[in-house]
Amino acid sequence: MAYDPASWQNFYVMTGGAAAALTGLLFVAMSLHAQTIMGSRFYRNRAITTLMSLTSQLLLAGAVLIPGVPVLTVGILVEAAAVFFVAVTIRATRTRGPPPADAWMAWGRQATELVGGTIWLVLFNAAGVSLLVHAGGGFYVLAAVMFVMFAWNIYVAWVLITEISEPA
Repeated sequence: MAYDPASWQNFYVMTGGAAAALTGLLFVAMSLHAQTIMGSRFYRNRAITTLMSLTSQLLLAGAVLIPGVPVLTVGILVEAAAVFFVAVTIRATRTRGPPPADAWMAWGRQATELVGGTIWLVLFNAAGVSLLVHAGGGFYVLAAVMFVMFAWNIYVAWVLITEISEPA
């Protein structure tokens, strides 16, 4: 089952639907604060990376659900997405600018973001490699990535919305 996409159909129908719903909800929530988000590189980076991550979950779930798709193809797509997010994370970290004065990040939040983001990226890359080489858990690892991605995206979205909603 670890390398049989057909065995995972229900799981990816669920994760694709959840990713689509969360992406839509987040887009609406962010549109209510679009001026604040677009006025800050820090908030803008937070918003776009969260939307891109949720969208990637939707696209990866769709890729797994394509009938007859080879596991190698899924592995290539997963690894390409994982490497893309490593690059996006490095770029966002280097160019995000300081948090706005009214949204100063506590050391605990910074540590959580560093640890959480690292765990997500390591698992994501491990899932791609596992699917490529048919060793190490395959779709089980990708399922763990999907759960971590949901938790991580919900956390980051919550932080973004609370930061921009705090009174100055």
